[in-house]
Amino acid sequence: MSPTPYSVIVHPLDSHYKGACAYEQGATGSKNAIIFIGGLGDGPHTVPFVRPLATHLEATGTGYSIFEIRMRSSFTGYGYSSLKDDAEDIAALVRYLRDIGKEKVVLLGHSTGSQDCMEYAKRTDDPVDGFILQGPVSDRQAVEGLLEPEELQESIELAAEMIAEDRGEEMMTPEQVYHIYKPVTAYRWHSLVAKGGDDDYFSSDLDEDVVAEFWGRFNKPALVLYSGEEEHAPASLDKETLVESWKKAGPKVHPSSGIVPGASHAIAEPDAQSRFNEAVAEFLKDV
Repeated sequence: MSPTPYSVIVHPLDSHYKGACAYEQGATGSKNAIIFIGGLGDGPHTVPFVRPLATHLEATGTGYSIFEIRMRSSFTGYGYSSLKDDAEDIAALVRYLRDIGKEKVVLLGHSTGSQDCMEYAKRTDDPVDGFILQGPVSDRQAVEGLLEPEELQESIELAAEMIAEDRGEEMMTPEQVYHIYKPVTAYRWHSLVAKGGDDDYFSSDLDEDVVAEFWGRFNKPALVLYSGEEEHAPASLDKETLVESWKKAGPKVHPSSGIVPGASHAIAEPDAQSRFNEAVAEFLKDV
């Protein structure tokens, strides 16, 4: 069955890069806004659950529309970008939304977009009113399941050497990163796959004090929804225990945070989408 066309409103932004914009869908013109942030390789209109969520929020009268942001890291741009860049791009959209009168702004991160939520929570300027972290998986542990330990260690050491030589913005060859992420700079590869890298927020083996610092930085409600059939998580991972540890570490992590049964990483399944939609709509009542 062919996809059905749908309309969006394009909002050009004054940001750090040419062509910055966000695409609004759902109940356009609502008083509140959700900023959707995709994962590695994503961009506007690539994640399957966004449109059903926008439709659900419109139908239930929540007062939110969804803005899909195009950032410097969208699509293949992630390989030569950073979470810091993403936070700057998101802040530009937050300022724009405040300027046009939005009362509440909530960040919804999918996959690496969840890392962006973590990164954004460090900011003191351009605050938002809530966070939703969907599919917050560890890139490091995902890659550990794809490579032999010695292969990964050799690649990490090469990236670290390049960074130490002030060559962190140079591209690594596809062979050096085993064709996993490409194109990718030494800095971003190290950030994604080294323990303690800038992207390493969700690994299950982090020290308790590190976890406490990460999840304790939220000063607004944060809903965490981990996919029950998450294909990028280690098979041995106890998802429920991991999410419970995050709830314990972060006073602002919402009590309804948990597992979405039957959901793959990007929640492509209609039944799981329905459960996700309902969880988000309920959470927004507490924002």
